[in-house]
Amino acid sequence: MGFAAAVLSEWVSEAVLNAIAIQDKAEAELSFANVRNELVFTLARKPMTRRGLEVGELVSGPTGTSLQEVMNADYTSDGVVTLDGQVHVMASNQQYAVSLQDGRGLLNINAATAEDLRGFFEALQLEDENYSLLIDTLMDYRDEDDLSRLSGAEKADYTRRNLYPPANSQLMSPWEAQRIIGWTKSSELWNMQFERPVMTTCSSPGFNPNTAPPEILATFIDGLSIRDADRLVEQRKAMPFRNARNVGDAAGLILVNQPFFFSFSPGRCIVVDLIDRETNERIRFSLTLLPMQREQPWQIDYVLKIPKAYTRLLDQIDPEVTFPSPEEIVGATGKTGGFRGL
Repeated sequence: MGFAAAVLSEWVSEAVLNAIAIQDKAEAELSFANVRNELVFTLARKPMTRRGLEVGELVSGPTGTSLQEVMNADYTSDGVVTLDGQVHVMASNQQYAVSLQDGRGLLNINAATAEDLRGFFEALQLEDENYSLLIDTLMDYRDEDDLSRLSGAEKADYTRRNLYPPANSQLMSPWEAQRIIGWTKSSELWNMQFERPVMTTCSSPGFNPNTAPPEILATFIDGLSIRDADRLVEQRKAMPFRNARNVGDAAGLILVNQPFFFSFSPGRCIVVDLIDRETNERIRFSLTLLPMQREQPWQIDYVLKIPKAYTRLLDQIDPEVTFPSPEEIVGATGKTGGFRGL
């Protein structure tokens, strides 16, 4: 009877622990859903400018309702959420914080050219003997044919290594690149990608120098060093870039081809890190706005839980840097509010 009682006690204890784990998971999923819904609500309701997401009262707005007046209006408000990866505490639930990164400020590995990739690897200071391998294997993974580039790899090469064959299509998430020959062993690249996003697969054409991290600025601006890129990041905090001339003047460079590629406002894709400030657990997801879709004007492109080895302590976070609650957003929408920036 004593043995039976001990077994029963152990079973009850394990059942309680399992119930707590299930409850914690359910609460975490609910928190994720709530934050996602708050982000969708705010992104859909408030305009985006070169400063980021304008969440306050508009200082000025459209003087009329025509398309030209709406497009040319100044949507600067008295409150802004930056889209360059800065951490913001959720005003609705201060246990959580979010960092939002404009997809236009990252390297899109579905659209990157060989020149873009080479500049990216140089900015990350990867070993240059691997450049050709990384470039060619990615290109072979993306294209639809079975012809292998000089340093590339196709289905037969993957089969010999007992690996999944290439998709021969665009990647669904940046993490899919970990399946590509050569990319699997690039620890420096993945260490950075886990720590903070530098690559994306979401469709958001153009490049935004106002939201790009230093490595991506150095990738797309010819002749720009990482040190100078760090200086550009500091300069844009005080005054976001309006045009390519501003960027060239700040960098001390003459920009030739890049201006045709630049876009100084955020795109429709935002990479979000949701951070639990108590446990430092971090979930990353890519959110794409689809304003023309009436049934569901947004989609989640991918979701990933960041491994604990890459969690960041947030002891130094400024509690005054917040992401506003839905109630604050509704309260900040006046006569000139409610327009969606492009």
